[in-house]
Amino acid sequence: MTVIPNFILKRMYKAGSLRKLPEGIGFDIVNNLGPGQISLVQSISLNEKVYPPAQIFLVVNGVSMAGTSISEENPATFFLNQVITCVIEDTSLPEGSYDIKLDLVSREAGKVSLSVQDSLRG
Repeated sequence: MTVIPNFILKRMYKAGSLRKLPEGIGFDIVNNLGPGQISLVQSISLNEKVYPPAQIFLVVNGVSMAGTSISEENPATFFLNQVITCVIEDTSLPEGSYDIKLDLVSREAGKVSLSVQDSLRG
């Protein structure tokens, strides 16, 4: 398994993309590393509040995949330069600064943990 350092993973986060959406909170990841497959969405944390796969959706090209539906048998495939919107079902978060942590498993890299900071705007 390849270990991807956080300083490289941080480049995948689209700065300033944390925002409120009708279905909750969203942010964008740009796949600038190469094609790959996500085989498990473990969690997303915002300021230590952990959201399980049941509250997470990944949206690619307008197609939404529930975090619970992504598995080794049903991986999410992402191509180079593709934008992935991570959506968390929670409409109660106030505007402000957030520490974001995305934990998932990639077929190519194994466990991946992306940690960034951003500000939530309306």
